[in-house]
Formats: sequence, structure tokens, C-alpha cells
Amino acid sequence: MDTSPKTVLVTLFLILLMAAFWLVFALVAAFGGIRAFTAPEIFRWVMAALALGCSAALVITAIFLKKRNRLAFYFGLVLLTGIAVLSIADQIGWLDIFSLFISLVPLVLMLKDRKWYLH
Repeated sequence: MDTSPKTVLVTLFLILLMAAFWLVFALVAAFGGIRAFTAPEIFRWVMAALALGCSAALVITAIFLKKRNRLAFYFGLVLLTGIAVLSIADQIGWLDIFSLFISLVPLVLMLKDRKWYLH
């Protein structure tokens, strides 16, 4: 039986939602679906690879957070903070606001539940 606090489950759900978001973004970028992006094709593939890497890092972080891994907690804080900062480092659009929101909420919840993660 799962004894995780509800806020931990919400955190894990939001991290996995963010992973799905970055996976979709990676696929859209890889197949040229970002019309405003006019850089050479190699940069499109780099952007897709980075988004795919972000998605994978989020999934792995969620898995290890569920296991209450101390390193995953600190890595998750750094990862979510990085995503939040990079979301506002560019032009702000709807996707940036969505990315900022779904990275800040789990970040705050992780800090709130730090005793559970760090047991």
C-alpha cells in the first residue's frame, strides 16, 4: 500500500506531465513543426535532442523520487529550477508560461515535502 503524501503524488504526476510535454516538444521540433524556428537544420535536431534528454531526466527523477532517493531530490530541485529559469530566459509565450508553471509547482511541493523525500 502506498503511504506517500498526496502532495508527493501530485508532484510526481506534474513531473511526469512535464516529461510528456518535453517529449511532444522534442517530436514537434524534430519534424520541423516549429515554424518560427528558422535556424539551420542541425540546430533543430540539437533542440529536439535536448528536449528528449530533458524528458528522460524528468522520468528518471520521478522514478527515483518515488523511491525517496536523496540524490534524486537534489537533482530534481536543480532540474526544475533550471527549467523554470530557462522558461523565462526567452520570449514569453503560452508554452513558456505552461512550462514555468508546471516546473514551479512541483518545485515548491518538493521543498514542502523535503522531510518525506530525505527521510
